[in-house]
Formats: sequence, structure tokens, C-alpha cells
Amino acid sequence: MIMAKMVSTWRGLISAMLMVMTVSSVQAESLPQARWVGDVPIMPALTIEQGLGFAFDSPEGRIVMIYLTGDAAADDVMAYYDSALNPLGWTMQSASSWAREGESLAITRTTAGSVELWKLMIRPQ
Repeated sequence: MIMAKMVSTWRGLISAMLMVMTVSSVQAESLPQARWVGDVPIMPALTIEQGLGFAFDSPEGRIVMIYLTGDAAADDVMAYYDSALNPLGWTMQSASSWAREGESLAITRTTAGSVELWKLMIRPQ
């Protein structure tokens, strides 16, 4: 009787843990930056174009290229990144570039066909 109760309790705990892990992974995967973007904040008004970007580690440091689309005005994008990057230790170097711990981050506006994109690039300094 005691053994049956212990087994039932363990089964319940294991089921609950699996449910929490499943819900957590679904929530993490639903965030646009959860997969490969890392610690780069993504402006809520912009969407990651996942097929265009990449991230990898090189011997000199990490290289991350993120392409974003959205209707945000250029001034709003730069204001967002200026306020979002500063608390993460990034220091503004120019109107569209920041530096942190041997890395540089640059934001540029580009087009692909008729689509306007924002390119965020992190690379070693």
C-alpha cells in the first residue's frame, strides 16, 4: 500500500515536471529571439526574417546577422536600440553602431527587391 502510494506520487511529479518543461519550451520557441539571435533585443514592431540571418562562432568571436522587417520609422528604430542596448552594456559609437566587450553591433537599413529590411550585425571588433 505504501509502495503503491509512493509510485503514484512519483508518477504525478514526473508528469507535472514534463508538463512544465513542455510548456516552457513552447513559450521559449514562440519568442522570436529564443533560437539563434541570443541576447540581441528585437524591437517589438519588427519581425525577424529567419531565412536570411545566421549566427556562428568564429575563432575571433561570434558573428550574428539578423534581418528584420516592419513598418517602424528609422528614428523609432534607432531610439529603441539606443535605449535597449545601453542597459546590456553596449556603448554607442555612432548613430547606428555600438560596442561591447570586443564586439561591435551595427544597424543598417537595406532593401531586398521591394522589401525594406533592417540588418543588425554583430562581429568581433
